[in-house]
Amino acid sequence: MAESVNRKIQEYRFEQIFKEFSKPMFLYALSFVTAEEEAEDVVQEVFVNFWKDKTYQKVRDEVMKTYLFRSVKNNCLNRLKKKDVQRDRLDLLREEVVEEEMMKLNDALIQEVESEIDRLPEQTREIIRGVFFRGMKYQEVADLLGISINTVKTLLKNGIKHLRERFAERMDLFLIIMLIK
Repeated sequence: MAESVNRKIQEYRFEQIFKEFSKPMFLYALSFVTAEEEAEDVVQEVFVNFWKDKTYQKVRDEVMKTYLFRSVKNNCLNRLKKKDVQRDRLDLLREEVVEEEMMKLNDALIQEVESEIDRLPEQTREIIRGVFFRGMKYQEVADLLGISINTVKTLLKNGIKHLRERFAERMDLFLIIMLIK
């Protein structure tokens, strides 16, 4: 009987803690995660562990709030880290797919883009090759060609505009080629 009474007291104490802190903990979790469902999951997980580990019996009332809110924060940060890892894995998979698709691209189409670049005026052609193919900065290209950085920007803009118009029906191909060079 004493055990039953003791359990009822513990349950009542836990309920009181839940009633007092669950809503503020939920709002605090929302400051880390964006979805309400996820914030609810965080709070629920914190309270489940709080009950399961009987932490509510061990933590003093003076530090209860601090303990609960720190648990919410840690849970949210752990979830965000997991999301970052998952996002990184997805990005890597996407990169592999794009790379695989690029290898399948017809060499003749790539040659067509390069031929069109060859038809551009000499400075424009050198600017496009320097910026896109060699990864040079505008100022480096300007110094190499002995022109101003504004001229580099203008000629680059005009060259890209010409290529966009020429490959309008195959813009995805053009963009991929420009990005992988």
